[in-house]
Amino acid sequence: MSRMVSARIPDALFDQGCARLEELGATQTQLVKAAFDYLLAERSLPHAPSSKKKAVRKELSPEQRRLLAAKLSSCQLGIDIPSDVAYAKKVAHEAREAKYEAVS
Repeated sequence: MSRMVSARIPDALFDQGCARLEELGATQTQLVKAAFDYLLAERSLPHAPSSKKKAVRKELSPEQRRLLAAKLSSCQLGIDIPSDVAYAKKVAHEAREAKYEAVS
């Protein structure tokens, strides 16, 4: 006994796929059967090549490093925080308020 498989595929993909199947001398039925054979053998779907570019790690130039360091240091409060956490939060809050008042 055989089963009928139905699937929705974008027109352009279907047309290109049928043209390639014709070049190979294969049918749509052979394609679907091959997909099921692959699924059973590999226990996964075949993966299409990714069109996404691989992330490239870029290095900062010395000037960019200097500028970044300067911007980060301007964000720091520049105060000594005592080991007592509750007190440290109070001191940090007061220093932050003073800094904001100086800016305004």
